[in-house]
Amino acid sequence: MKRSTLIGMIAVGALLACVPLQPAYAYIDPNSAGALYQFLFPLLIAIGSAFAFLRRTIVRACTRLAHAVVAIVRGGRGRATHESRRPGGHAE
Repeated sequence: MKRSTLIGMIAVGALLACVPLQPAYAYIDPNSAGALYQFLFPLLIAIGSAFAFLRRTIVRACTRLAHAVVAIVRGGRGRATHESRRPGGHAE
């Protein structure tokens, strides 16, 4: 585990230990969850459907981006090795 993550976890633990716990006298109507479900479920279905519909386009774009990055990295290495192989060892 990284040192910064460990320090952050210790800080959060210390903060939670200092906060006094009080009982919450609250009541949530069971029908409130039904209204929330009726709102969020179609929204999640729409997001999932859009992702499934555009999956090939997203994968194609990521593949093109990966190929471009690989070409740039290999192109930089190719020029360096080409210059070092020149007769006389002089780079232009």
